[in-house]
Amino acid sequence: MLCATRRCWLPIVTLLAAAACASMPSEPLPPSLDISASAHPYFETVRRQIRQYWTYPCVKNAATGGCDYLSATVRVQLALRPDGGLAYVDVTISSGSAIYDESALAAVRRAAPFPPVPADVLAQWRKRDGNLPLNMNFNYVVERRPEHLK
Repeated sequence: MLCATRRCWLPIVTLLAAAACASMPSEPLPPSLDISASAHPYFETVRRQIRQYWTYPCVKNAATGGCDYLSATVRVQLALRPDGGLAYVDVTISSGSAIYDESALAAVRRAAPFPPVPADVLAQWRKRDGNLPLNMNFNYVVERRPEHLK
């Protein structure tokens, strides 16, 4: 929590939707599955595992030396090998802040390896290279703390 000039901000980190994507060679856009809406427990396991390592980074305020927390969204794509190992992770849409982008990438890297990908998931969403690509949004949200809680 950052408190300055009688205003307190409570950073709330939320990992919202993540989507598993796969495409056929003739399709212009890949179909996607919203993991947050998926009934398959594997995607929730991956999400929970990443969330354990995800932090809200401190952006140092040059004037005060304190932490400034900004609202931002980072979109990353990662691919899981069938054994659950991380094939790659990259930022596909930057937050505009390198520290937030790196925080999202680091969370995925630290969370790996994941449990092996179930056969039914691979059968439905695997790419031709054998990997399971996932797109995830990391949403950093700063909400103003209610006056009665200050």
